[in-house]
Amino acid sequence: MDWVNEDQRHKGYLVAVLANGRDTPRDERAWDYYDGADGRPLAVGVRAGCDCHDDSGHRTKEWRGAMVFSAVFGDQEATEGVGEDPSPYWEWKTRHVDPDENTTVPGDVTELLDTLRTRLSGLADQRPLATLSAVARLEATGQAASIRAAAAAQQRHNSWTQIGTALGVSKQAAHQRLARPVAALNAMDPAHFVRGGEAKTRVEVPHNQPFEPHAKGCC
Repeated sequence: MDWVNEDQRHKGYLVAVLANGRDTPRDERAWDYYDGADGRPLAVGVRAGCDCHDDSGHRTKEWRGAMVFSAVFGDQEATEGVGEDPSPYWEWKTRHVDPDENTTVPGDVTELLDTLRTRLSGLADQRPLATLSAVARLEATGQAASIRAAAAAQQRHNSWTQIGTALGVSKQAAHQRLARPVAALNAMDPAHFVRGGEAKTRVEVPHNQPFEPHAKGCC
């Protein structure tokens, strides 16, 4: 049985591992074909595999897990290990799918950014001052979003290295840019987190656990 994530960009499966350490090819044969019967090769274990696709459904790459697990012939569920830690399914989900989902920009957002880039590029020559005003608003929106995203990332125990990688900068640059405003956001009283008369969603942090931007190990 294949495993498919929510957006169907990742389709995982079991791959048989032979005694020589080689994986069996991805074809119409399932991993349990290699049971040693009738002269067939015998699998000594299985590993997780995945066919990865882009937003349009085109296959872009093939992934293999690093760990080899025991094969239980006649028991697909036990071999997959869904709900177990560790297991082939666990490695596929936690080591491959989750990191990719966390860093992949959704297709609709990518389309919006592409449309905006094209529109601003054409507007720059026709209405330069209007373009500058639009860029200023875009930069303010981006800064606010980056602060909120960095705070949420820390809530999920992401490091400054990971935050910097997502921004395309070093961890030091990310920390210098965002640590202070993130701390201010986390310390702000919800009752005062209002702008333009409308309450804004904020990242909740227990008051007895303040964020310390210069604490040891923060980066």
